[in-house]
Amino acid sequence: MVNLMYKSKFAIDGIPTDESPAVEGYSDGTTWNGWEKVHLTREESEKWLNPSRVPYSFREAKSELNPREIPVLAILWPNDDEEIIESNLIQTNDGLLRLYDFTGYCFDDLNLGESHE
Repeated sequence: MVNLMYKSKFAIDGIPTDESPAVEGYSDGTTWNGWEKVHLTREESEKWLNPSRVPYSFREAKSELNPREIPVLAILWPNDDEEIIESNLIQTNDGLLRLYDFTGYCFDDLNLGESHE
């Protein structure tokens, strides 16, 4: 049985900062290397990325900069590596949403232990 994605508050290393604020995202409670597998909406992705001043862009599906069938988020890190974060339509406790997969980032659930029903 697949767990339904629930909304919660997340922060890198569980500590919100000015450069890396807490964001509302979705998880099913599973982890990757001990970190929450977090999915963010476009708006929450922007909220998290804007303070860092790291260049990023959202690319629509089947566009000049994105040949994929799904929208993606492109982040250009200071070492000039471009990271592509794919989006998917995911069933959540708030309905079907387009979310960007931030699995692999060091997010902790700030509401851990609370009911997510």
